[in-house]
Amino acid sequence: MKRKRLVTTVSLLGAAFLAGCGQIGAETSSEATSGSAAEAVEVTTVKVAHTQSSAPMNYVDENGESTGYEVSVLKAIDELLPQYEFEYVPTSDEDLLIGIESGKYAVGTKGAWYTEERAQKFIFPEHYIGASSIGVLIRSEDAAEITDLETFAAAGKSLVPISPNNAQYNVIQAFNEEHPDTPIELTAADVFEIADAYTWLLEGRYDGYFAVKTAYEVNVLAEGAPYSQYKDDFSYFVYEALPTWPLFNKDQQALADAYDEAFLQLQEDGTIDDLMIEFLGENTFQYVKE
Repeated sequence: MKRKRLVTTVSLLGAAFLAGCGQIGAETSSEATSGSAAEAVEVTTVKVAHTQSSAPMNYVDENGESTGYEVSVLKAIDELLPQYEFEYVPTSDEDLLIGIESGKYAVGTKGAWYTEERAQKFIFPEHYIGASSIGVLIRSEDAAEITDLETFAAAGKSLVPISPNNAQYNVIQAFNEEHPDTPIELTAADVFEIADAYTWLLEGRYDGYFAVKTAYEVNVLAEGAPYSQYKDDFSYFVYEALPTWPLFNKDQQALADAYDEAFLQLQEDGTIDDLMIEFLGENTFQYVKE
């Protein structure tokens, strides 16, 4: 699927121009589109960071290749942008965010949700790349009574504390505003291990854990999952899906615009839906509440 590109050496003049323009997370060379120097076009190589163990969104497979739903969308977008060559860099959440902000990377993807704080640091394109289903993990014994967030709230159930910096905190705040008669008690979280949430549910300390569906599937349902011993003790329901976005360095508006144009093409030709089915098992855009 990947096109091979014939890349010529950057001229001293081009290198000087590049330095003068202060390209960030990118380097530019020339591409001969049909073997003719007269038809050479400028190709910018951009570094694309992604988290390396966030399956199924972004991860490194057994062959050491970057893959996952979001990475695969970006690979398909790269195919539509002859002026760019994407170079994928698996990394940590922290390095990804710091690296995009500093210009080490031109763009990064990590299943990121929109926050006002991030909007001050990064360019959010017009079109989000995916949607992460979120919902509540409850004890199986409550599954007959609790089927959605409304019944969870009406029953006076309690949630594991959520960090105020997490988009899920805002989701519950919005729910409480819409349901003033049956609000869910919202407690700001201290730092805790994921395993604590499962333990607290089993102990009855809390009644629900607001969690990303894919994390629940990977951590509990998958074969050999680290918390698979809790599989029969828990049930899960989806509340909504939060859009996930690629984050662009503030100097990469042209790249973000090119991404938007290509993303629309991929939606129209069915590629986005195909990749969602392949990696997520369903089109999660259906759960997004606009």
